[in-house]
Amino acid sequence: MQAATIRGRGKIIVLILFTGLITLFHFLIPTDQHSFHVLHIALRKLYFLPPVMAAAWYGIRGAVYVTLLTSFLFTLHAILDWPGNYMEQANQGGELVSFWVVGLVAGWLFSREQCHLRDLVQANEETLLGLVSALDMKEHNTNLHSQRVRQYTLLLADRFHLDEAEKKAIGFGALLHDVGKIAVPDHILLKSTPFTGEERRIMNEHPAVGYNIVNRIKFLRGAAEIVYAHHERFDGSGYPRGLKGKDIPFGARLFAVVDVYDALTSIRPYRTPVSHEEALAEIGKGSGGHFDPQVVEVFLTLPRQEFDAINAAVAADSMLSTL
Repeated sequence: MQAATIRGRGKIIVLILFTGLITLFHFLIPTDQHSFHVLHIALRKLYFLPPVMAAAWYGIRGAVYVTLLTSFLFTLHAILDWPGNYMEQANQGGELVSFWVVGLVAGWLFSREQCHLRDLVQANEETLLGLVSALDMKEHNTNLHSQRVRQYTLLLADRFHLDEAEKKAIGFGALLHDVGKIAVPDHILLKSTPFTGEERRIMNEHPAVGYNIVNRIKFLRGAAEIVYAHHERFDGSGYPRGLKGKDIPFGARLFAVVDVYDALTSIRPYRTPVSHEEALAEIGKGSGGHFDPQVVEVFLTLPRQEFDAINAAVAADSMLSTL
């Protein structure tokens, strides 16, 4: 079961239990003594909390549902124990109306804030897309590499039933994997002949440079680990830290397979692309060496149609963004 689902159910259980406890004590506590009556009134005020909690967690829709529930429970108690005092009757009626005012206003405010946060997340993502597209254009002569590998990696991550937070971090890590190459001089980055020893050393520093860049941004710290480890190999022969096996972050193990697949199947200045089937054969050969065997096993089961759909969608989005 995904962690997000567990958290969602946990919130519902908390709301039900909290509302149930308020109702239970509200019904059971007598009102014939002054001290008990004060406690009874205080418990009625707690009915305001569940609608606000629902608003914070679920927005306006959650606030409406929970306010309906609390209104029903409050009204049921009022009917069973309707006071003879007109002022108390008016007070209870006012509280019933107040439940809706508090619930709906809180729901509207939290829903509006959630919309603003989604807009901010989208703006951040669009900014990141622009930055990595510029780097891709410079190195690969295409602005689609990072977007493709991000979608391929998420496609693969779906098969492992990761929660949304993990998938988001993995997606951003895949998108930003080569951001550290911004510090690599052009005469090395764009070189078409083999690197010298010093040039290779400089090039191999880009995962650490990328990590230092991305890790400064709080919401990208999970992605930073993938940026740092995306050139590690399952057998420990990768760089920059020589991590081995399960010491490599899982997202980086997913990405390693995807990155090689895209490199093999896309047009590069120094090499012609191979077919989907040839790329899968090469990846199969790397199982246990370059790649995590479990990840390779799952990757090889992905239908080609899903890769083609991602390619088409990324290309279409790129065309729309240039209009």
